[in-house]
Formats: sequence, C-alpha cells, structure tokens
Amino acid sequence: MRFVMAATCLKSIALMGMLLIAFSSQAAIDKVTSSTPISLLSPSRALVVEELLDVGILVLDDGVDLMDEEDTSLPEVRMAESVYFSSQLHRVLEKSGAWGALRVIPSNDIVVDLYVSGVIIQSDGETLNIKVKATDSSGKKWMEKQYQQRVGKYAYDRRLKKTGDPFQNLFIRIANDLLTMRETLSRKEAINLRSLSEILFAQQFSPEPFNEYTTKKAGNTSEILRLPAENDPILKRIRKIRDREYLYIDRMQEYYDEFASKMHAPYQEFRRSSYDSVVKSRQLKKQGNQRMLAGAGIILAGIYGRTQSDSGAGRLASTVGAGAGGMIVKSGLEKKQQAASYDESLAEMGSSLEATLTPQVIQLEDRTVTLTGNVEAQYQQWQELLAQIYREERGAFKNDT
Repeated sequence: MRFVMAATCLKSIALMGMLLIAFSSQAAIDKVTSSTPISLLSPSRALVVEELLDVGILVLDDGVDLMDEEDTSLPEVRMAESVYFSSQLHRVLEKSGAWGALRVIPSNDIVVDLYVSGVIIQSDGETLNIKVKATDSSGKKWMEKQYQQRVGKYAYDRRLKKTGDPFQNLFIRIANDLLTMRETLSRKEAINLRSLSEILFAQQFSPEPFNEYTTKKAGNTSEILRLPAENDPILKRIRKIRDREYLYIDRMQEYYDEFASKMHAPYQEFRRSSYDSVVKSRQLKKQGNQRMLAGAGIILAGIYGRTQSDSGAGRLASTVGAGAGGMIVKSGLEKKQQAASYDESLAEMGSSLEATLTPQVIQLEDRTVTLTGNVEAQYQQWQELLAQIYREERGAFKNDT
C-alpha cells in the first residue's frame, strides 16, 4: 500500500512538472501580426508655389540615453537608425506632394518653415516607437505625439519580396498627421510663415536692419510686423547667401540619401535576424523564468512531502520529486543562457553598421571649400564661411556706394 502511495505521489509530481513545462513551452509560439497598408493622404486642394512650406527633418535623437540593461537595441545601431528613419520619413513626406523643399538637416540653426524632430524610444526589429514633434519657424508647436508599430514575422519573409520598410505605416501616420495640421492654415498664413522664415534667416547675418521687422508674442513665438521692400539691396544679398545655404543642405541631403540607400539592404537583413533574436530571446527568458518557478515549486513540494511523510516510500517519492524540480530549474537556467547568447549575437551584428562622413568638397563661384569632421562640425564650418562671405560682399557693397 505504501509503495502504491509513493508511486502515485511520484506520478503527481512528475505530472505537475510536465504541465508546467508544457505551459512555458506554449509561450514560445510566435504571434503573427498583419499590417494592412495605410493610405498616404494628399492635399485637399491644389497648393500654389508661394504657399508650399519647406520642411526640415532634424536627424532623430537616437535615444541611446534612454536605453537600459534590458534593452535589446545597440548604441551603434541606434546611431545609424537615427539617420535611416529620418530618411524614411523624408521619402514618405515627399510622396504626399504637400510640401515645398524637404530636407534632412543636422541642426535647427538651419532656417526652414517647419521643423520635424523626434527621438527613438524603441527599435528592435519587432517594435518601433518614435516620439515626434513638429514646430514651425514662428515657434508655434503643431503637434507632439508618440507613434508605435509592432510587426510580425511576415514583415521579413523573403518570399513576399517586400521592398518597403516594414514600419512604413508608422511614417505614413506621421505624414498624415502633419498634413492634417497643414490643412488648418489658410493661404495667407502659409505665405506669411514663409516670409517670416526669410526674415529670421536675414537676422542671422544682418540683425540691425532686420530685427525691426518681427516681434515676439506670448509663448515666445515670432510674428512679422512688416516686410522689407522687394528691391532692398541688403535683402538681395541675403537671398544670395540663402541660395548658398540651400546648396550646402542639398549636398548634405545627397549624403543622407546615399547613407540610407547603402544601409537599406544590410539593415533589412540585420532587422530580420534581430527580429528572430529579439523574439526568441524574450521567449527563452520567459520560459527560463517559468521553468525556474515551476522547478522551485516542485522542490518545495518535494521537501514538504518528505517532512510530512511517515513512510520510507513516501520520503523516497518526495526526494525524487525534489530532484525532478532541480532538473527543471537547471533547464530554466539553460534557457536563460540561450537568451543571453542571442543578445550577444545582436551585439556582433550591430558593430558592422557604424558609418563615417567623408570630407565634403563644395565648389562656389569664387572658391572651393572643403569641410571636415562630423555633420555638426561641417555645418558649423559652413555657417562661419557664409558669415565671412556676407561680410565681404557687404563691405564691397558699402565701398561701391
């Protein structure tokens, strides 16, 4: 009779372990999510050239300072993604046909009609989460919103031969929201905003005559008081300087386009692997935790049974049960070790996505300019050069008169 009770107890403990392991294994089933393409909106009316707003997409903040030890993203990948995602948004906005010149810009020192900035909150191949803010040149905030999209394994299925970004819908949602805000502006308001941008640019190089054309309102926003005459000689020189500014940022746009183009194919492969690794890592960690909890429960049950049993067979069954629990705990630790190995493989894959910016050689009418360093350093050099050119031309103009 005692032998039968011991056997029954052993079977119960074993069954408990099997059920708990089965439950944790169930968590390993991939969840497949579908993503129906979202339509990209176009303007509700035809826009004349004078009211097309120029947009500057500030290179996204990589969000590295927001990452913690549980984050599966890698700093070197995030830095590359900040340019890549900015370029993806640029392409979508361009397709909408709602804007004037669209450029990815390194700094908000560049004067444009509308600034779009943001920070990458999460990006691991499975989930993309970006916080976006849009502010016009007057300082008025258009919107500040967080966008998140999660994709399933089909997003990276080679058989489907998808050429677009798996998170295309996220960028379309941003573009549609920006257009919705743009639609609230009248033609006159849009034209005034463009004029304000020109005056603000002029104030950078010639503050004395141009500061009087604007004023600060409540909320630290700027407003035009009046406009300079179209034949103002200083304004004409400012416009020439601004044309040179466009030359530089168009060259920078070529750099960003080339970077995104070269990055696209290897990055999709990286994200395909990243997606599998992120999902498997999360599943293995979950399985490991569940198995360790299950094993610990069985060990405790075995110890309790051993102390409560009044027979050798019962104590034997409890001892065997505790041993089985120990094996399950060991299995859980192995699962967590496997998860760690996936995280390490992600780190190795990410090291190949670092990029450097080569020196830029720009040909002007009277000189050849070479800019070196990173994007911010090169733009600082360019700004200093423009200021020097303006001073030279302004001095020449005064001497002539």
